Amino acid sequence: MANNYILVLDNNKKDLKELTDFLNENKFTVKSIDKSDSLAKEFDVKTPDLLILPVELEKINGIDLCSQLKSKKNTENIFVILISKKKEEFSLIAALDSGADDFLFHPIHLRVLLSRIKALLKRKNWEGRYSENEELVIDTERYIVIKKGKEFYLPKKEFEILSLLKSKPNKVFSRDEIKNSLWTNFEQVRGRTVDVHIRKIREKIGEELISTVKGVGYRLKLD
Repeated sequence: MANNYILVLDNNKKDLKELTDFLNENKFTVKSIDKSDSLAKEFDVKTPDLLILPVELEKINGIDLCSQLKSKKNTENIFVILISKKKEEFSLIAALDSGADDFLFHPIHLRVLLSRIKALLKRKNWEGRYSENEELVIDTERYIVIKKGKEFYLPKKEFEILSLLKSKPNKVFSRDEIKNSLWTNFEQVRGRTVDVHIRKIREKIGEELISTVKGVGYRLKLD
């Protein structure tokens, strides 16, 4: 984790010191600031991988600040964890709508925060392994699909169908082949079950990658 840079913003200097010391103890590269006005200057020096900031700031609401960061090209990929002292559902919804990657309420349980940070940074480190131009990647460790750098989370059966198609790109898989490969209880596979799963996959990753061969089945089209 030492290669990941975390920036912490908090007007409360006591909370700021406690969190910064904790992150340093856990071997993160961390910088702390106590004024939101200093944020732009810090980004000019070095863009953080992850930003931790409270909702309640002196000059700007942390939710509004997060929304601003997520709307700009040079800062949209920074992970943001928002922390609020107000335990309101409205705050949670507004924070997630602003683009925040995670949200916590005070009092902070530092070990919980640590696990959230590690999960986000792990995601970033995995994303760096793939080219944004790579057409389709099946990540079997995290159970996600990556299309040109963008992640898609699919339900288990949809993921398995897409993985099967990806195992032999451009091969036409019949509906019976798909059923025999992925289902053991055929009573669960009624009528157009496979067709419905294919439709849902297309809705998520795009219509263009999976083609229908009439009367036969489906194939994954990759160059």
